Amino acid sequence: MTYFTHSMPGLVLGVLLLVSAPSWSEPAGRPAQKGPWVVGIGGGAVHQFASDFDRGEGHFSVSRVYVQPSLGYAWDRRTSVSLSLGAGWSDYDFSSDAQVGGTRPWGNIQDYSLSVPVRFSPAERANVILIPSVRSYYEEGADLEDGRTEGLIAAAGWRFSDSLTLGPGFGWFSELGGGSNAFPIILVDWKITDKLSLTTGRGLAASQGPGLTLNYQLEDKWQLGLTGRAEKTRFALDSGATRQESFGEDKSLPLLFTVSYTPWPRTSMTALLGAEFEGSLRKENSRGNVIAKSDFEPAMVVGVVFSSQF
Repeated sequence: MTYFTHSMPGLVLGVLLLVSAPSWSEPAGRPAQKGPWVVGIGGGAVHQFASDFDRGEGHFSVSRVYVQPSLGYAWDRRTSVSLSLGAGWSDYDFSSDAQVGGTRPWGNIQDYSLSVPVRFSPAERANVILIPSVRSYYEEGADLEDGRTEGLIAAAGWRFSDSLTLGPGFGWFSELGGGSNAFPIILVDWKITDKLSLTTGRGLAASQGPGLTLNYQLEDKWQLGLTGRAEKTRFALDSGATRQESFGEDKSLPLLFTVSYTPWPRTSMTALLGAEFEGSLRKENSRGNVIAKSDFEPAMVVGVVFSSQF
């Protein structure tokens, strides 16, 4: 099981977070490492279908793409460090009559990230992972610095048996406009049966929040999954002529069904289908006060993500 940081902007993607770090536990039959250097590439495309705002303020849809290359060095199968760069783009398509709390909706959102996953084992049965990161998430027309935040994912897992790794963790990210967002993580890698497992859910790109994934192994190369997460994405808005700092937020509770195919070791492709629930869009001013908020109806989501290491 792998846990990474930075998932696909705001939307769902309670799916695999690309290729930032090695797995917590080494599955039986995993091929030996070919060398100390590991190059990775991952990415995804997701579409949220049109959803109406609750108060009749029009509707909107979102299309997102993201790519994340990485380079890592592994001293052994349990000790490694890597550098991961990410770039993405979110196209918000609002209807002509759409409003967010009576205000003008935003345009397209850009996303850039840099993270340095570090993994080590302080004891035979213990694994620790630290993922410091810097990212910028902002509306076209705003500046890269306007959307910059820093954060850290940290977790420790204890291997109780060959089928169960469990441990605590936390995520902390600075907030646009001041303050911070912190949330707990329960690291779970539980092989319930030969085919059924429960793991910590993962995200892609700039989303934040904990989650869990239930996996079912159909055969060697195919796997089904059910993922639930709490997603929140914040970004700097273009201040235009007013030059008044403001921020947007896209928040939801996605539930996704996934089908993953592993054509060869360290490479996977995943198709996802599901919906976002309890969704809301909102705006805040520079003091953190909510100036506009609109809830939206459950929205269908489809997408595909991939990752490969070589």
